[in-house]
Amino acid sequence: MAPNVPALYHPTLAVPDLEEARAWFRKVFARPALRWEETLDLGLLNPDYPVNYSFFAFITDVHWVFLCPALHAQGALAGQTRYKGVSDGMIGMGWYTDDAVGMFEKLADAGVRAHDQQGQIITSAKPPTSSFASDVFTGFTMPEDTGIRYEFQETGKRHWENYSRQADPRLRPDWTGPSPDPDDPLSIELTSHHTILTLNPERLTKLYVDLLDGHVIAGGHNAALNAESTFIRLADTVLECAVPNQESPYSFKLSDDRDLYYGVSFLVTDPERVRTHLAEVGVPFTHDDGSVVIEPANGFGAQWRFIPELPYPAAERRPARF
Repeated sequence: MAPNVPALYHPTLAVPDLEEARAWFRKVFARPALRWEETLDLGLLNPDYPVNYSFFAFITDVHWVFLCPALHAQGALAGQTRYKGVSDGMIGMGWYTDDAVGMFEKLADAGVRAHDQQGQIITSAKPPTSSFASDVFTGFTMPEDTGIRYEFQETGKRHWENYSRQADPRLRPDWTGPSPDPDDPLSIELTSHHTILTLNPERLTKLYVDLLDGHVIAGGHNAALNAESTFIRLADTVLECAVPNQESPYSFKLSDDRDLYYGVSFLVTDPERVRTHLAEVGVPFTHDDGSVVIEPANGFGAQWRFIPELPYPAAERRPARF
């Protein structure tokens, strides 16, 4: 069988200070910011693995990682440079897979290079391993080949029970989809989509549609970005591939071989409630055609949008399937 992608693993947001980011996340999203020991049995991990470089959060239907690059390359990850010097913002997108070896073979056959956690190129003679644990197989695509760095991970089942308690409830056998919280000050229903800006949409389509069996579900003009957008669904996630027009200020942030993972949009039931909450906690925001927006300067380099309507057919939403 071909390697499967059952769900988004996690977006990764780079932050300069974990405690500052933790406080910001708690006041904005009113959800737990989880430490490693709250999500995993640390006794199952490589004892030299540096578990202090990130924290985890679950927002309605997506598991997030907030990562501090300055704390990353330690212990079993000493010498790693992939996050060296990166600026705040979205630095990667990870996907679960049920067959990491097969996935990276498929990518390699299509000319997509990938490396493991030690920075070594993955080949048929050197399949993906992990510095994390012996039954976790993970690797990362080279941004030069895929625009940004994408992670694919096969996670040993012995980790699922602990991880599914708080970090990622989608791993639970009874998960059926997001369940909005009536007390949520942001009134989030679900994650609408993730936005990636690119000058090379063919590269992104090759990865998501041709290699990962995603599907184009909608398209149109994004006035806020002055870009032409294509929406692609893969598993439980929708990705907006946005190509800025020449006069768009975003076109100057890109190059032919580098995309920009710009941010995420959440579907909300009450934008006025979002505005009230953000004003109460002192987080600056803007208005945009009925949406509420935390711009990158106020959101650790990422744009956080709260929108009243989906920009694609609602029937295209899918729960994770493991």
